[in-house]
Amino acid sequence: MGTHSPLLDRIRPFLRNNTFFGGLPDVALDHLIRRGHTKKYPRGTIIYRRGELGDSLMVLLSGRIKITNTNADAREVVLNFLGEGDINGEIAALDGNERTADAVALEDCEVFTVYARDLVPMLVEHPQAMLEIIQILCQKLRAASAIIEDSTLEMRARTARGLLRLCRQHGRTGREGVRLQLSVSQRELGAYLGISRANVSRQLGRLKDANVIRIAGTQITVMDEEGLAAIAAASSKD
Repeated sequence: MGTHSPLLDRIRPFLRNNTFFGGLPDVALDHLIRRGHTKKYPRGTIIYRRGELGDSLMVLLSGRIKITNTNADAREVVLNFLGEGDINGEIAALDGNERTADAVALEDCEVFTVYARDLVPMLVEHPQAMLEIIQILCQKLRAASAIIEDSTLEMRARTARGLLRLCRQHGRTGREGVRLQLSVSQRELGAYLGISRANVSRQLGRLKDANVIRIAGTQITVMDEEGLAAIAAASSKD
């Protein structure tokens, strides 16, 4: 990849503005880009599977993916939804062990891959980048803890709290409220919330009737974030 290649010139500003790579000097950032590569994945493609060798970190340049596992009952458990600028695969890339979950393309995606052999020396040389990736890991751990905590709640609270969490991660505030930049099926949302598709439909319908959300196909807009938070808090005490 040449110094002035279109690919380098396209990826550099994206990484600079949207990822923890943004604080790197130009020389270090360009070196990583040259050593990495991009790949496109059609919707529904499995990007990697749990148990595979994790020798790289991936940055999502476009599209959406879900991080998922299968439980002992052979049911899908969605751990996270990721969008543009999010990283994945960092745990295995940093500790050199296997992938801890599956990554599946929810939409047509493009990812930029950096191999651990290039990433780790860069992080050692630039501690600020190391700190930022640690902070990302901490945020994911907090989100995972919240999901586990929510699993003990009744379905109304679980649904409300899950939507609030997705708003913080994937919401875009507009005139009508906070629109989730995430189009997922009710089955996938149920796998994230830990409830059945039928119960997802029922709980979304009740929140819609309460005038706190609007639903258009797979698109959800939170019209009253404070009202949704109040429902989550009240339901949590039931």
